[in-house]
Amino acid sequence: MGNEIEQLNRLIKAKKLTIAKSTSGERLILNRGKIISLSASNHAIREIFLSEYNKFLGSSDVQTLRDYLEIIPLPDNVPTYNEANRIYMDSEKLVYELEQESGKCVVITKEEARIDIVTDVLFKHPADFEDQCEPDFNSEPDDIFDLIHKHFNMKNKNQEKLLILYLATALLGSNIAFPVLNLIGEQGSSKSTTLRKINQILDPKKGDLCGLPKGVDGLELRLANTYFVALDNLSKLSKTQSDVLARSVTGGTITKRKLYTDSEEIVLNIKALIALNGISLVTQEADLLDRCLILELDRIEPDKMKTEKEVWDEFNKDKPKILGALFTIILNVFSDDEKTHIPKLIRLSDFHMYCVRVGKIIGLSEEEVSQLLWDNKKIANNYEASGMIVDI
Repeated sequence: MGNEIEQLNRLIKAKKLTIAKSTSGERLILNRGKIISLSASNHAIREIFLSEYNKFLGSSDVQTLRDYLEIIPLPDNVPTYNEANRIYMDSEKLVYELEQESGKCVVITKEEARIDIVTDVLFKHPADFEDQCEPDFNSEPDDIFDLIHKHFNMKNKNQEKLLILYLATALLGSNIAFPVLNLIGEQGSSKSTTLRKINQILDPKKGDLCGLPKGVDGLELRLANTYFVALDNLSKLSKTQSDVLARSVTGGTITKRKLYTDSEEIVLNIKALIALNGISLVTQEADLLDRCLILELDRIEPDKMKTEKEVWDEFNKDKPKILGALFTIILNVFSDDEKTHIPKLIRLSDFHMYCVRVGKIIGLSEEEVSQLLWDNKKIANNYEASGMIVDI
């Protein structure tokens, strides 16, 4: 094995493979312009040895090389990369990952929105990550009203406006604390289909919607690895599950014992956008309820029912337009330097502020947006008072 380590050192010296780190301290390797987490580098290490030395490495050889890369000293000027799940945002730009393999992303600055290859952000991918379609930048911000009305059966116009505000701000990245989205409606109101559509707009997955993972560990892992977590058809939440979801809204750190070890620990940073659906609210915990945005769906009348194929053919045809309108809204938010003043903020103040900025782009006043958000708080109180919250 000593020969492989010598060969690895030659690759590093020749800068054909570079060791880097993420902002969280995780070690990375840079290979042919790609940023790869060391924990997920098996394929890259095999590929470069096959290319450079015509040598195929077995599993134990790759593990030894990974262990070696984990302990060798890092130089003082080691490259450091930001990491994100699907969306990265700082004060200069927003980057939304479209394709995992190519590195193709939507890049939004104050000057423009474009499709570009991005190699300076480490995007992490859950097992069910799916590529996103390219947005149609010919869409105008105002187009979003008709598109949402066409594809979502919200209870009224105010609920449609709230959904638009949520979708646009949800594409701004998890630097902001977002409310837990609760979709509520009677049977036949297409709650699961609505949740699938929101999931497809924000963070597409290869599989179908998932239920609540078994055990708190599974829920925490999902929240740590995924940008948008959609939990379908819930009937109840335990207090522990409710507390984990509430912590994930603002971000939290979970420390656990590493598998098969007695004293080693792993750290999970849980921060994700969360959406739930059910016939009624599924939590009575005030801390989570205070962090909820409730959207009510209308029952679909029999004469307006469509087949699954019709629903998804129409939605997938318009999805580039929906994304284009939303990203164009974000472009306008980025380029608007005017300060926002809001007399009375809801608990999630950054979300409120960005909703007002989005509302300004699509013709909604600060007063109207603020009233929508405060009225939404009253809806939660009404459900609680009427006993519609599931008692667990």
